[in-house]
Amino acid sequence: MVTSLLFLLGALPLALGLSPAKAPYERKQVECTERSQRVPWTSLTKTQKLEYIEGDLCLMSTPAKSGIPGAETRWDELQYAHIAQTEYVHGVGAFLPFHRYFVTVHEHLLRTECNYTGPLPYWDEPADVGNINGSSIFDIEAGFGGNGTGANNCIEDGPFANLTLRFKEDATVSNYCISRYLNDRAFSAAAQEYVDMCLARENYIEAWGCLEGRPHGAGHGGVSGTMVNTFTSPGDPIFYLHHGYLDKLWWDWQSLNLSMRLTEIGGNNTASGRFGPGPGAGFPGGFPGDFPGGDNSSFPFPPGFPPTNGSNPFPLPGMNRTLNKAFTDYFNDGGNITTLNHTLWSAGIMENITIADVMDPRGGFVCTEYL
Repeated sequence: MVTSLLFLLGALPLALGLSPAKAPYERKQVECTERSQRVPWTSLTKTQKLEYIEGDLCLMSTPAKSGIPGAETRWDELQYAHIAQTEYVHGVGAFLPFHRYFVTVHEHLLRTECNYTGPLPYWDEPADVGNINGSSIFDIEAGFGGNGTGANNCIEDGPFANLTLRFKEDATVSNYCISRYLNDRAFSAAAQEYVDMCLARENYIEAWGCLEGRPHGAGHGGVSGTMVNTFTSPGDPIFYLHHGYLDKLWWDWQSLNLSMRLTEIGGNNTASGRFGPGPGAGFPGGFPGDFPGGDNSSFPFPPGFPPTNGSNPFPLPGMNRTLNKAFTDYFNDGGNITTLNHTLWSAGIMENITIADVMDPRGGFVCTEYL
């Protein structure tokens, strides 16, 4: 099974334009004439919230365009782009740059194909620590719907209650729902004290490891269900607000020393174990104690965690023992250390770019400002 899956995920990137390594190229000088704004969800008006949700619903109904086998909609394509390279964008130096790129790809589709014109929201997560169920994010009228109350923890209210997700962890197709299991214990790691710890880190590798730990794990684990599945989590639209927030934290850290941190990158391109041994090893990561399946005594999840829609949230633990050269040969780093020349890929949804293209979100490819 693992061998055949590796072949499948190795062949598809090549078919979709992830060709063998090519010569490194210069940072693109993309003109940024008007920056978009990224703001907390709570700062949007009700009208803006509904318009943003309509944008995601539009992506969920817009036919696929990238030629990905099994994809029916643009939403399917976004989810596939994450699944196909999960093990090469977690627990590695490219974790933060890739997700800045991926959030921007989602924003680009919202604006160019679904006519969304408002600010891009992120989830100000520390504000909801201790009361995740009361967060306005999960409002059923002007939010993303509530907890998973149906069979297999499927959500049953809100605008995405009837959404069909298609791609599984191995990139095969099998219809399923968005599931959630909101829990404050896991979400407690979003507390401001842990954010402050990360912002105090002195270099990129330390900051990346800290951010991919508690702040990253808290949003995924606090929502749980689809969101805690490392591969398929972009199926829940909460994913983009969570990673928008995480990207803001990286920008907050960069802003403390722009002269150094707009070009500071590092870490390995490949991980071992469950996305280890990089600083972000483990998912949601950053906590002491056992992962689910152990005694769970110190890992901040409730007993029996995680209830999902029947899929394994940590599938194929041995899969990353064999490197997929369709990816590693295409990184353009000249080795296993992540550099500014590292290629970022979105399965043909948008153009490939380099990490250098996203290091400064105020210009070029990202062209945004965090408020």
